[in-house]
Amino acid sequence: MRFSTLALSALILAAPVSAFAQDHMGGGMHGFFTPEQRAMYMEQQKAAGVDWMSMSHDQRHAQMEALRTKFMAMSEADKAKLKADMQAKFDALTPDQKQAVEQKIAERKARHDQMKNGQQ
Repeated sequence: MRFSTLALSALILAAPVSAFAQDHMGGGMHGFFTPEQRAMYMEQQKAAGVDWMSMSHDQRHAQMEALRTKFMAMSEADKAKLKADMQAKFDALTPDQKQAVEQKIAERKARHDQMKNGQQ
C-alpha cells in the first residue's frame, strides 16, 4: 500500500513538471525546428514584410508572441508540413548560401553564449 501511494505521489508531482518542460523547454518553435529550419522560417517572415530590425523591443515581443500563438494553434500535420517546407528551402540553397546561413547561426549562438556567460 505504501509503495502505491509513493508511486502515485511521484506521478502527480512529475506530471506538472513534464508539462512545464514540454511547453517551455523545446515544446514550441525553438525545439521543433533545427537551427537551419528556424533561419529559413525567419527569412520567410522577413520576406513577408516583417522588419525585425526596425521594430522596438515591445513590437518584436508582440510579433514573436503572435508567431508563437499561430504556431501553437497549428495541427500536427500542418507543423510537419511547415517543417518539411523549411527544410526544402534550406536544401535548395547553394553551398555558399548554406554556409552564410550556418555562419549567421554560429554568430547568433556565440552572441547568446556571451550574453549568457556575462549574466552568470
